Amino acid sequence: MNVTFVLKNKDLEGEFVSQAKALNLHELKGHRSVGGCRASIYNAMPVDGVKALRDFMLEFQRTHG
Repeated sequence: MNVTFVLKNKDLEGEFVSQAKALNLHELKGHRSVGGCRASIYNAMPVDGVKALRDFMLEFQRTHG
């Protein structure tokens, strides 16, 4: 499934995607015509990958409001 989401501050989306990529969390940029972010977590996605994304998102929220 694809999980779509937006950040409260759209100006932070680039930084979010960049920091995620540095942590091997790739392809989070949303659709070019819709924007936002998108995480694909299909069956092949290991649970540890989902947990890593969750942990990153919580830390990003903590440091960026």
